[in-house]
Amino acid sequence: MSVMVRTVNESEEHQVEHAPSGASRARSVHVVVAVSLPDRPGALGAVASRIGAVGGDIADVVVASRSRGFADDVFHVDLPIAADGLDLVGLVLDEISQVDGVTAPSISHRPDGNCCG
Repeated sequence: MSVMVRTVNESEEHQVEHAPSGASRARSVHVVVAVSLPDRPGALGAVASRIGAVGGDIADVVVASRSRGFADDVFHVDLPIAADGLDLVGLVLDEISQVDGVTAPSISHRPDGNCCG
């Protein structure tokens, strides 16, 4: 199955391949996304929504720490391989950066594809 992904500024569209529900994520890359965001209701959900908007499948999320009104969260995400070669890792960073109050978003690759270990 493929869907169209619209970038933050909605000036570009890209086609992204998704594995059918329950199918292997062989056509994906596993990344770890770390963010610092305001510790308030809805902030984590806003980041999750942005990840989902680009076709990311969140395998796990951990609130690593909470202090002084901020939370450090770590998302394990399977990103589909874009049909047109679009850099979805960069797009995820752009999307997350649009969430009010998010600071220092970063992404690291998990070449083994294993989640959460």
